[in-house]
Amino acid sequence: MGFDFSVCIQDIKKKLILNDQLYGFDKEQNELLQIIKKTTDFGESDSVIILGSRGCGKSMLMESVIKSLSPESHTLVLLNGLIHTDDNLALKSIIQQLQMENLDGTFAQGSYADNISFLLESFRTGNKTASKSIIMVLDKFDMFCSHTNQTLLYNLFDSVQSQQNPLCIIGLTSRIDVIELLEKRVKSRFSHNIMMLKPPSETIQLLERFKHSLTISKHCKVKADVLKNWNNNIDLLISDFMALSNLSKDKMLTVEDLTNSYTTLFKKDMILVNLLGLSVLEFCLVISICHHSEIYDQEPFNFEMIYDRYSKFASRNSTLLVTKRQVVIKAFERLSVMQLILPVAVIENKNVLKEYRLYKCSVNLDKVKTASNIYYRLPPVILQWIDSNII
Repeated sequence: MGFDFSVCIQDIKKKLILNDQLYGFDKEQNELLQIIKKTTDFGESDSVIILGSRGCGKSMLMESVIKSLSPESHTLVLLNGLIHTDDNLALKSIIQQLQMENLDGTFAQGSYADNISFLLESFRTGNKTASKSIIMVLDKFDMFCSHTNQTLLYNLFDSVQSQQNPLCIIGLTSRIDVIELLEKRVKSRFSHNIMMLKPPSETIQLLERFKHSLTISKHCKVKADVLKNWNNNIDLLISDFMALSNLSKDKMLTVEDLTNSYTTLFKKDMILVNLLGLSVLEFCLVISICHHSEIYDQEPFNFEMIYDRYSKFASRNSTLLVTKRQVVIKAFERLSVMQLILPVAVIENKNVLKEYRLYKCSVNLDKVKTASNIYYRLPPVILQWIDSNII
């Protein structure tokens, strides 16, 4: 099989680990390309927001379209809500990326008012035919909505609407309610181009993506029979079941390899694994939640209810278990991140304090008992509490 085959294996591993190849979004890719080309080819400003869950391919989609453009056709400006946490930082970055500081270096270090005036005046002096198009990408777009008065967003969208300098704004976010976060004056200037990226949900789509990731390309420099055997085994796998492969450099992929990998990786009880990874405090909160859910017939609960139940248990049984409220809140939030508890409302109501947001339990008490039997050095008082819901 030789060196070339091992290189192919490494490429497949890279595809699986990095997941850096766009697949299954041809329609969305073409739609975004047409929006951007209106700006780069015809000088028409526009804006679009790309919605999708984390890791679904928003950035990959944007990057693949940008790469297909001629570098001379545009100037790319990249902003990130995690980095550019206020309007002044964002403005300075825009000016620096557009290399405007070369025109007057004082503005990039000036006040926010100086920077915004300088930027807007630069946009106004541009025109559709003579100016180079600007593509501005705002990753974590929802975080820009939290900036004071949304001044930056208002002025950028206003520049798009005025059709002065060719400008295309692309927002990337996983917040499905992001439009509701926009102030009225900002919303009225947004073009309302919204693209929703949905990860594959049908079995056939998942299998096709899996096949795409594991198939060796015909352009790979390996022997024809090796390539054929490999890809035939992938086809056989797809017709049987879906699993991750335990790829190896020294032998061909077989269904047996993949079956073993599937058995090893996918038959673990992940809820049990998560429970065993909890701290003692987090484990106690899970017990409190399970007891509450049993007593109140799986009714939703909030942090205050669970904190009250845990505090009573801790104060009656062990002073070592008494913990500051802020620490307990953090532990409760981690249970939500691990999806051991699930929010009742899909969209958070900003008017409801986090201590009063409603959740439902995704773990049953039997699973907690199983975990407690193998949890390393769980205090006896907690083991006794699991079987008692008097508190």
